[in-house]
Amino acid sequence: MIKQATHYFNTSGPNIPDEHFTLTREKLIRKGIDLVKRKRYFTIWAPRQTGKSTYFLLLAKELEKIGYQPIHMNLENFKSATEQILLEFLVHEFKRVLDIHIPFPTSASPTFPWFYDQVLEIKDKQKIVFIIDEIDGLNEDIFGQFLHTIRNLYHSRDRHGLKSIILVGVTNIVGVVQDNASPFNIADNLEVPYFTDEETFELLHMHEVETGQLFHPEVKEKICDITANQPGLVNGFAYKLVERNPNKELIDYNDYLAVEDWYLTEAIDKNIANIINKARQHR
Repeated sequence: MIKQATHYFNTSGPNIPDEHFTLTREKLIRKGIDLVKRKRYFTIWAPRQTGKSTYFLLLAKELEKIGYQPIHMNLENFKSATEQILLEFLVHEFKRVLDIHIPFPTSASPTFPWFYDQVLEIKDKQKIVFIIDEIDGLNEDIFGQFLHTIRNLYHSRDRHGLKSIILVGVTNIVGVVQDNASPFNIADNLEVPYFTDEETFELLHMHEVETGQLFHPEVKEKICDITANQPGLVNGFAYKLVERNPNKELIDYNDYLAVEDWYLTEAIDKNIANIINKARQHR
């Protein structure tokens, strides 16, 4: 008998472990914690639907357990932001999330050098981790200046409480951001790889344990093959299989073929649509 599920396969946005079947990826979490402990500033870049957001949210929770103060912000809608708008947003978030008050200058607009000086006043013992999502959504006119400020903060990180900065996006900024002075070369890159076959099997098994509904071993293998273990596609394929077969105790190969046909002939897949849209921009 199939039991009512309390979790489901997530197909949009970061996972919420209380709601979604979620792999903790403990080895990868430990890598992130190790980089933070060594006061490294690092990047996480990968295409969409690969688990970046889920990863850094899980990482933030683990960092909180060992005394760090993560602050997460998203710059996706900052394509036309000015220096002042960005800095006002950063100051607001420091106050809202960490209760750190940064006074604005009284006689001029805030600038990146001003922001650098203000961060130097944050106490060293506060151990802040700054997670900046959708960093490549920032206005290109101020992008380089912002990265220079981050680089300067990195070089002085023993003097202030901002111990690690994590830049998250779909573009490898380490390789593309350069200027006349020097490349942005202070950051490590933490790769968030696709699932392994074993991880895909583990994710599917979570559903089996919770509901009693089983995936035939051949179905599990075929999901690994057709999705190449891309996290978004694995979840999407599993979600569709479960949705189409709510009362079957064993999801078999014919059920798999029906969903495969739907994906290949009917569905407008978000991942493919995103690739096409990006290709149009860079034709």
